[in-house]
Amino acid sequence: MKFLRYLVLTLFGFFWLAGCSRTIMQQLAQVEVLPDDYRYGDLYRLSNLPQFRDQRQDCREYTPPTKPADKKIHLYIIGDSFTEAQRVGKQDFPVDSYQYVHWADILHVKLDTTATNILLLESVERHFREHLATAPITSLVPDSATYKVVPQDPRLMGQIDNMFSSVQTEDRLELLLFQYDPILALKELKASFNYRFFDRANDKVTVSEDGRHVVYYLDTDTTSITSSYAHIRNIQVDTLVHNITESTRHFKDMGFDHVVLSIIPNKSSVLIPHFYNYNRLIERVYNHPALPIPYVDVLEDFRKIKEKSYLVGDSHWTCQGQYLWLEKVNKLILELVNTPSASPRPANKITSI
Repeated sequence: MKFLRYLVLTLFGFFWLAGCSRTIMQQLAQVEVLPDDYRYGDLYRLSNLPQFRDQRQDCREYTPPTKPADKKIHLYIIGDSFTEAQRVGKQDFPVDSYQYVHWADILHVKLDTTATNILLLESVERHFREHLATAPITSLVPDSATYKVVPQDPRLMGQIDNMFSSVQTEDRLELLLFQYDPILALKELKASFNYRFFDRANDKVTVSEDGRHVVYYLDTDTTSITSSYAHIRNIQVDTLVHNITESTRHFKDMGFDHVVLSIIPNKSSVLIPHFYNYNRLIERVYNHPALPIPYVDVLEDFRKIKEKSYLVGDSHWTCQGQYLWLEKVNKLILELVNTPSASPRPANKITSI
């Protein structure tokens, strides 16, 4: 019994320590002790509804167009999760150099003045207003070298609060204890029972009225600016475009030859646009007369292929949706490379792709 008590205390201490430590969880994941909790989709992970269980796709079949031999192209991306390393990388673009930085991080940049430097601003629709509603973009800093910085809370108490944050600790413990297939089967039974008999799903997701689609709750919560159905006034769109203009001026002063915008539609905007009053944010930004840069628009393309554009149990695109976006981005990149930066063509003519 004494040995058993020590064993239980040791296991409890390990679970508690791992739940409080991001580093320990990362090390456990590297040695494949932990399951991939996103393997069936981020929306399935939240809902546990079996009809939305969707094995993650590995999109490695895309071949970018041939890069012009006489052009040196450097591509920089400030992006959201759609352009993170596990989905998109240098191999997907006709470029010589590639740098990605998340909107929340800071990339110090030393540009190669012998290359055509292109900056792509990629934002998922739900976060676009958050990125640009109050100020121009600050994710890039000119410097004597190129390197990435992840901002840290400078306060010791802030770091301790993050370490012991209940939400983060609960997420780690959830992964450590409850993301294995036998346990997921039990969670599916519970979720299916609640949905079938009480029409109730996890409050972090929204299931469409016909039951065919699941989307992230931020897409449909009209009290939040992340929603596709949250009202947005014309003056607010003006502010977004103004901050893009100021950001573009700053990036051009840094030495970028071209700046490009791409707003990735929310899954709800494509599959359930009539869920409520759609605010047409993407269309209103792209068609704004003061927008100073070219853009890549895939909203109508995704609506044409419907369910083929987004994964069943995930808020991100399918391989078909990703390849469609890459084709349009790369077509624009090659067009811009042949456009003198000193006298760019009007954005509304460049962007009709």
